[in-house]
This record gives sequence, structure tokens and C-alpha cells, in this order.
Amino acid sequence: MPLSQQLLLAATLTFVGAVVQALLALKSGAWKQGRAQLMLMAGGFVLQTAFIYLRGQEVGQCPMKSLSDILVFIAWSILLLYFLVGPAFRLSLLGVFTAPLISIMQIMALVGGFAPYAPKGKINALVELHAAVALIAYAAFALACITGVMYLVQERMLKKHRIGGLFYQLPPIQGLSNAIQRLVRLGLLLLSIALGISFALQTSVSNPKLVFSWVVWALYAVISILMWKHFTSPRKTAWLAVIGFILPFISLWIVTHA
Repeated sequence: MPLSQQLLLAATLTFVGAVVQALLALKSGAWKQGRAQLMLMAGGFVLQTAFIYLRGQEVGQCPMKSLSDILVFIAWSILLLYFLVGPAFRLSLLGVFTAPLISIMQIMALVGGFAPYAPKGKINALVELHAAVALIAYAAFALACITGVMYLVQERMLKKHRIGGLFYQLPPIQGLSNAIQRLVRLGLLLLSIALGISFALQTSVSNPKLVFSWVVWALYAVISILMWKHFTSPRKTAWLAVIGFILPFISLWIVTHA
């Protein structure tokens, strides 16, 4: 196994360890603002970054062409946004819900394998920027999905009167609802920028990747409007964020095999 993939495997095991550590800490009542978990997540992020760097050296460009590479790049972007928005939204438990998704995505990438890229001419920086911004937008939608899951979990605990260690670490339920809306808008803004770059590149409108990007943009534009106009309840807002991520996630398989 190449060094790059060894690093990715180590990163994946680190994220799995973060989940296990967090669950044990919550069960024992020893959770202290997730400091240990934060350190594990930071360590995993460093390993992810090292993998992306080495993988880029192997293929001679930013590794965002194969499905496995895209999954890792989105997982890396999710973690980057987690460090940026988690403290801002006071989502101390966001990592507990984020780490499993990242682990699954990276396991899928490792199972899928990392084949070399076909020879390519001069790299267009705008093309690379378009792809990177679009994938970071997908990461924002993924975080909105994860935050939606947190909302639904807390709501269910309230209804079932299951007040325990996990419940006390979750932020106010209204705060989760606001975080979902902000993350959806952030993702929509980033995807709009990516599509704007595609106009500058004069990309063919029949390009499968561009078509699905517009479909995803339209979906989240509708979701954003529904949230903005308060046409949906906070619970439905959470469900929209969770179910809405299915489309961009599935589209990754379609566009990489088109």
C-alpha cells in the first residue's frame, strides 16, 4: 500500500477512534467540551491533508477526478468547515456526528482504490478552482445534513423524555435550526460561485457534471427559499437538510462514471 493510502487509513482509524472516545466519555459523564475528541479530529485532519498532498504529487494535479479522490476531498472539506463553523455555532458535539460520515466516505474511497490519472495537458487553474469550490459547497450541504440529524435526535429525546449525557451537550434546538439554514446558504453561495466560474470557462451546458451541479443548485435554492420564508417548520427544515443531501451524494457516482 502506498504511503499516501497508509496515511488515509491512519486518518480513518483516527476518526473512528474519535467516535469511540466521545461515546465512552458521554456514557461515563467525563465529557469536557470534547477536548480529547477535538485533538483526535485535528490529528485526522493533518493526516488527511498529508494524503491529499501526496496524492496530488502522484497524479500531478489536485486529486479531484476519480470518485475515491472526490470522496476524500469532500471529507477533508467537511472537516475544514467543521473547525470553522463548529465554534461559531457552538456545536460542541458536531464532531461526534461528523466523524462517522467522514469515516464511511474514506472507507469507501479505500475500498474503491486510487488508480493513476490519464495523461493530461496544461492544467487550467480556473477548472481546478471550479471543482474545488463545488466540492466544498457539497461539504457545506453535508454539514447541514449532519446538523439536521442532530436536531432530529434532540427533538426525539425531548419527545421521549430521554434526558441524558448526550442531551446536555447538544446546543439549544433553535440554535441547531439556525445553523442548518446558515450552512445551506453557505453551500448555495459556494456552489453559485463555482457555477459562475463555469460560465467564465464557457463550459458546455450539456456537460453531465454541470447539469447535475445546476440540479443540486436548484434543489438547495428551493430549500433556502422555503427556510427564508418560514414555509417549513424547524423539524421539516431539518428533514429537508438531511434528505436534500441524498441528491448531491448520489450525483458523485453519476458524474464520475458519465
